[in-house]
Amino acid sequence: MRISLLFVATTLLISSGLQAEEPVEKKKLHPLMGDRHTFILGVYNQDADAEFYADAGDIGGGSVNLGDLGMNEDYTSGMVEYRFRLNDKWLFSVGGYRFNTDGTLGVRRSFVYDGQEFEAGVTVDSKLETTTYIADAMYKVYGNEKSEIFVGGGLHIFDLSAELKGRAFVGEQEKTSSRAADDILAPLPNLRAQGFYALSPKWALVGTVGWFSLKYDDYDGSFTYIHARAAYRMTEHFGVALGYQFLDMDFSVDRSRGEAGFDIEFDGPSLHLTYSF
Repeated sequence: MRISLLFVATTLLISSGLQAEEPVEKKKLHPLMGDRHTFILGVYNQDADAEFYADAGDIGGGSVNLGDLGMNEDYTSGMVEYRFRLNDKWLFSVGGYRFNTDGTLGVRRSFVYDGQEFEAGVTVDSKLETTTYIADAMYKVYGNEKSEIFVGGGLHIFDLSAELKGRAFVGEQEKTSSRAADDILAPLPNLRAQGFYALSPKWALVGTVGWFSLKYDDYDGSFTYIHARAAYRMTEHFGVALGYQFLDMDFSVDRSRGEAGFDIEFDGPSLHLTYSF
């Protein structure tokens, strides 16, 4: 709820500048360089290499890999984003996307997660959900009628939820032998840059990079993001873009009961539909 209110407040704050600023200059080769509002719906075919862990003090813990638990490492995820050009120099955006996967596997070796032991031979049902919320502000450092480069920063909020449930048979009856669940919320700042080059009034190339490496309080994390795509303007307001994304997140937090964290790498093609005016 707090996260949702943050994004609503950010959107309202951005929109409040509509009457205070002059219209964005429209004399650009590609219409997306002049549109004030852009709404984006996207899908990503993600190939994930993920490892997560949770310790529980003296009880201990360990890392768990998606493949070790039979989780699907390929997943189609969705995203939404809204971009607002306050004027010819400032660009704001808010958005979010999600990756979910689950699996069931009879484990061959014992392991400990978040203080719970999962013995060899039990069947483990596993579920992993990661949701990323993004808010950015970027300033144009270079631009002409065909191209522009923005640099800036913002906030990434990573929300990870992991759940493991071990099932075993005692005689003919099945029972839950062990269960562990953990939630990690990681609000981390980031640096961001975006380049746009118009090939024609219909075609354009877009590249976005993001990065941070930071340790503060109980948090320690790093983040690398690269997304390249080719965009085509189908009509006056609608467009489509095909691209490829790479994302690498490494995060840990010290809690009262022990350290928890994750190391996740995503990559794969993307498809975006845009509506702008």
